[in-house]
Amino acid sequence: MRILTHLLSVALLCIVHSVAAQTSFTPNLHSLAASVTGSLAIRFDDPISVGKGKLQLQWGLNKNGQPGFFNIERSAYKQGPFEVLAVIRQDSGLQKFIDEQPLRGNSYYRVKWLPENGLPQFSRIVGSSIAGDMTCKFYPNPVDNVLIVRSEQDLELLLTDANGKVWTNVKLRSGLQTVDVSTLDKGLYIITLTQSESGRVITQKLIKN
Repeated sequence: MRILTHLLSVALLCIVHSVAAQTSFTPNLHSLAASVTGSLAIRFDDPISVGKGKLQLQWGLNKNGQPGFFNIERSAYKQGPFEVLAVIRQDSGLQKFIDEQPLRGNSYYRVKWLPENGLPQFSRIVGSSIAGDMTCKFYPNPVDNVLIVRSEQDLELLLTDANGKVWTNVKLRSGLQTVDVSTLDKGLYIITLTQSESGRVITQKLIKN
């Protein structure tokens, strides 16, 4: 009887120690996860135009983190895929990078933080739309019978007179397209070109001979 009682006591002690070990381990795991994800959050500002089609990117860590590197990544689409533009070592204060040649149309950016000892983290995704003079053109102006439109994106062409009356409203494919304007009366019109992908809008005067 004494032997059975002794065995039951030992088994009970083992169970108690096992439960205590499990309950003490779980809070430490959550604390570790919180310290990793909370202290290394990245601030990423919207891109700033610095002239001649260049964009300045600026970011920083919400709290001082361990040494590491930043990957500056860019894509033509918000969902990716992203390419690495530069790898920059962490410095104190704000970090800056200038994209000398942003993509025509939409450019999306994100910053990937690579600490020397820790898990990689990503910033929010920020976007900007820049289009040079070569992305969308129409000619000749003045025009006689045929208007030529060249665009790197699909677009919508809207032609109105000085009173706002719509004379032409067509959707054009990317590349070189022609629009018949032979039936238009002579005079001054307003042409509006809206690129579907970048959302860029060009509004200019058009003279019909």
